[in-house]
Amino acid sequence: MPYIETEDKELRAPNGHFLHKSGGNTTYTGTLENLPYPEPNVSVAEQTAQMYSDGCVIFPGVLSRSEVATLRAIMDEKGGPDDAKYVVEKWCYNRHQVTDFWQDPRLLTYIDRPGVIDVVCAIHDPGAHVTGGSFWTTGKGRSMGVHVDFQPFGLPESVHNDPGVKVPIQTSTAHYYLNDMVLELGPTTIIPGSHKAGRAPHSETSWHGVTPKAVMVKAGDVCLFRGDIWHGSGMNSHETERRYMVQVHYGNAYITKQFPAMRYKELWNPAVIEAATLEQRRLLGDK
Repeated sequence: MPYIETEDKELRAPNGHFLHKSGGNTTYTGTLENLPYPEPNVSVAEQTAQMYSDGCVIFPGVLSRSEVATLRAIMDEKGGPDDAKYVVEKWCYNRHQVTDFWQDPRLLTYIDRPGVIDVVCAIHDPGAHVTGGSFWTTGKGRSMGVHVDFQPFGLPESVHNDPGVKVPIQTSTAHYYLNDMVLELGPTTIIPGSHKAGRAPHSETSWHGVTPKAVMVKAGDVCLFRGDIWHGSGMNSHETERRYMVQVHYGNAYITKQFPAMRYKELWNPAVIEAATLEQRRLLGDK
């Protein structure tokens, strides 16, 4: 649960939020079925409804093959030549870097892709904005147990099941996949509908009998999911290929509305301000 009192400072962020994303053993070891791939021509309204019912949406073909290659090259460039420093002993190769949307104008195109941004703005209405992101490249050995990214407050399941209640989506993440995913690469796993639990998982790898589903997509596809859904990652067992993925985090624009004294542009690269559209500047926190 998100706000359990604790004396352990390691479990609290500087703003006091509880960092507990799961408890006990949440590593799934069963057979993985695939998350259904979407039918063509799904409307924004249908995708938005799916974010409330299933908690996730797949967007096919958001990036072209050349755009995938370009983004992978940017990730390698920012990772630097010292590849060995990303090898975590007894775990895996784990190159996980914060994205600098506010510093590199080349990255602006990934925050407001048509289709994806339409659903983001619909679920975070009014005023969706970018809260961060990361470049994530992983090698053989890595898996991740079932967890939530952000559970803003605990709720009984009856609240989500009440047809008269629509629980707001506080945060979401768009995963840009830069590989043709296979099981050996350790795909993202999602338990559809599990956000309705209203809490983080505790020694659980399923919810009401629903087990994790693998996000088996092509390079250039995007999966958008809400921050309170139960999700994880399969084991990367590929001998030679690494998994490349970019995360873009979104949220409701409470901070920019309530703290107008924060002068975001002082922290930006002037080249980003010059290159960004008005909508991109708004997404990044400009007034």
